[in-house]
Amino acid sequence: MSNGKREESRLEQNLKHEADVIKKSAQNALQKRKEARASRSPREIQARRRKAGFIIGTVLAVLVLTMIFFSILFAMYINRTMKNKVEVNLNAYDLSQATEMYAKEKGSDEWKMYQTLYDGENRILLTADQIPENLRKAAVAIEDKRFYKHKGVDWKGTLRAVMSTVTGGGVQGGSTITQQLIKNITGNDETTVKRKVTEIYRALQLEKQYDKDQILNTYLNTVYFGESCYGAQTASRMYFGKDAQDLTLAECASLIGITNNPSMYDPLISDWTLANNRTRQLRVLENMYKQGLIEEKETYEAACEEKVTFTNGYTCLGELVEGYEAPAEDAEETGEKVTKANNSYFTDQVIEDVARKFVEIYELQDSKPDSEGNVISAYERAVGMVYSGGYKIYTTQNLTYQQIAEEEFETTDYQEQTDSYDQPLQIAMTVMDPYTGDVVAMVGGTGVKTADRSWNWATEVRPCGSAAKPISTYAPAMDNGTITAASIIDDYPIDLNGSAWPRNVTRIYSGLTSVREAIVQSLNTCAVRTNILYGTYNSYKFMTEKLGFTTLTETDSTQAGNMALGGFENGVTTLEMAAAYSTFVNDGVYTTPRTYSRVEDSQGNVIIDNNTESHVAMKKTTAYLMRSILQDVVTRGSGGGAYFSGMSIGGKTGTTDDARDRYFAGFTPYYCAAAWSGYKSNEVVYSDTNPCSAMFRRVMSRIHEGLENPGFHSCDGLVDVTVCADSGQLATEACAADFRGSRVKTVQVAADTAPTKSCEMHKMVSYCKDGKHIATASCPASSVMQVAALDYARETVHDITVPDDAYRVQVLSSGPCPVHGGTVTVDTPQQPKNESSLDDAEKPRSWLHP
Repeated sequence: MSNGKREESRLEQNLKHEADVIKKSAQNALQKRKEARASRSPREIQARRRKAGFIIGTVLAVLVLTMIFFSILFAMYINRTMKNKVEVNLNAYDLSQATEMYAKEKGSDEWKMYQTLYDGENRILLTADQIPENLRKAAVAIEDKRFYKHKGVDWKGTLRAVMSTVTGGGVQGGSTITQQLIKNITGNDETTVKRKVTEIYRALQLEKQYDKDQILNTYLNTVYFGESCYGAQTASRMYFGKDAQDLTLAECASLIGITNNPSMYDPLISDWTLANNRTRQLRVLENMYKQGLIEEKETYEAACEEKVTFTNGYTCLGELVEGYEAPAEDAEETGEKVTKANNSYFTDQVIEDVARKFVEIYELQDSKPDSEGNVISAYERAVGMVYSGGYKIYTTQNLTYQQIAEEEFETTDYQEQTDSYDQPLQIAMTVMDPYTGDVVAMVGGTGVKTADRSWNWATEVRPCGSAAKPISTYAPAMDNGTITAASIIDDYPIDLNGSAWPRNVTRIYSGLTSVREAIVQSLNTCAVRTNILYGTYNSYKFMTEKLGFTTLTETDSTQAGNMALGGFENGVTTLEMAAAYSTFVNDGVYTTPRTYSRVEDSQGNVIIDNNTESHVAMKKTTAYLMRSILQDVVTRGSGGGAYFSGMSIGGKTGTTDDARDRYFAGFTPYYCAAAWSGYKSNEVVYSDTNPCSAMFRRVMSRIHEGLENPGFHSCDGLVDVTVCADSGQLATEACAADFRGSRVKTVQVAADTAPTKSCEMHKMVSYCKDGKHIATASCPASSVMQVAALDYARETVHDITVPDDAYRVQVLSSGPCPVHGGTVTVDTPQQPKNESSLDDAEKPRSWLHP
């Protein structure tokens, strides 16, 4: 054995010996104390007990005095820092309510609350009678079972929570419903002793001022339920699609279970949270039953077995209800995830319209600049009121139609057409009821709407091109008799500062053309000539005074090109255009458009009754005739892209210079719609078809599914007249003897504007068929025939010729007969002055033949 090992062995023996000695010594001492205690007399024992009692009593007295001392200090602290300073007055807290938006479904007269607006907290307050008793019981059972016994603070629960935290047993909640309510309405959630002391004091004081039901009802109106829902009403609609007062027992248990931890128990988040919610629901029901809040066992068991269904289509058991579509799993991502806005374009417009009315009725003013010079406008203040005032806004929206429009605009291929900045082609549309002025749908851009109160092309001003012609020129000119439905207008440019103006889209001119064809073919020349004859300023006044346009400018009122061709300085909105075109459908009556019918405050008082205003903008006969012509535009003119079968449709397209803006305004017997298309950059829209006509067809065809085609209104005050196709005057025998064959036709016109003069344009002449010239004395009788020629003087502009030039006396009589020679002996009219230089008083009637 080595020296090291011997040394370790010796050390172990010494340690063992010392341990034995200590153990034996302790045993001897214990034995001596037992013997001494056994030998004590009763008097000694009693003396020792008195001494121990004195010591304990002294300690207890010190503790009691210390507690009294600290209680006095605490009372002084409360009196100095809290009393009459931190108490909670429930009436003093502004529990801001969400504003409710109402609308109707297609074919229904029932108002449906489709959305809430909120600025911070999405809350709809419930009255006591609207809160189901089972929801109250569920809250008490899971959150505070001694709620009806304590005075605001559950001391037993608080002590248990403190001891658990101190001893490492885990953090436990000791807050009562009263304390949670205080936390909810004050927003004070600091983890400090001071906050907890203040909360306890407030809870005790609160229960002295309010009864238990008031406290519990307020709690259920303020507690957070996840999904941006505050209070049971918005939560009930979010999770179950129904009002809180209609919840079943099982649904109440499921809903109240969310409040403990919404991120864990929200059934709409994931399968995991759905399963958690089910577990929590069963625990709530079990607590209710054990605490006697559910009296019948059968009721308890039925609630446990109920397949609660959530708004996403899943039951509490994770089963998908028939009729719902399961979300695609593991779908391949095609791009960045798009977050859809809360508000539709329609809702955004309602907010704006109501806010502007608030500015008016409440006489709101801009705020004073703050220290940094910032100013809150009266309008923005009004928007804040709309969001957090707890109003009920009854909109004119048709929820079905709005959904149809949004679906078409979100999925359209047009958004794939981009400008040089890679920005998508935009389209916007407003659909309204032409009889009531109610806007039923509105979309302000293509693709998914990603932001609230964002740019809305439907209500932004843009030029509308030729879509303005019916309302700026032809309807007002027909209404006052400047033209009639039988009028003929010369499709030929005028000389404007040495240039031929205006140009038609086709760059082709046809000469003498009927009003109907001028509109159907969208001839710019005819529109300009008619507008100048009617009066450019009169056109401006008609649109602003009769058709409600507020976006036109004084510059527009002086420019024939602006008023006749729709190239307005700023532009118009689709809302204005839809309302204007509605006049054609509603027998000439214009009705101001509206997006909402009334607004109520949180107490149900009507504060805005948004009645519409109607007035006669044009005669019934004018509306009827324009309606008839605009139907031709769709069936055989430029508006063919808007056509869909099974419905009467009228409308007019529009294109601005270089096709930077495209437009279509149209109508059916049921609805009117206007649509604009273009780029934010105002670049040229390259498209073989009009995007607006196509979108009109897509949206309106779906809106009209299942609707019968009643056709349009008939109209009194119309007569059929036989007129000349070249002059628009009553036909004569000469009109039937025209080179081209008979020029006699029957046209329907308003009786009060029917032509009364006979045609003076057709003139019987001797015509040399060999020389194709008016006969001269040199032409043999065998070559001469009697025909009617057009006695119409037209100023030639840049040698532009049109088909009917070959039949005008002025052309046929120029020079000698090409074959036989000789000079024409008939009288011919003089050429007119330069028409572009004439003012209104000098405008020649040769432009127009009514």
